[in-house]
Amino acid sequence: MFKKIGDWYRAQSYTTKALIWIGIICIIGIAFRWHAIIEGVTKGFNFYSGK
Repeated sequence: MFKKIGDWYRAQSYTTKALIWIGIICIIGIAFRWHAIIEGVTKGFNFYSGK
C-alpha cells in the first residue's frame, strides 16, 4: 500500500506535491486549534441568534 502511494506521489508535478504538503499542514493546524475554531464559530452563531 505504501509503495503504491509513494509511486503515485512521485508521479505528481511539483505544484501538486506542494499543494499536498500545504493541505497536510493546514489539517494539522486545524487539529491543534480545534477548540479555538469551535469557540469562534459558536460565538458567531450566538451573535446572530441574539444570545
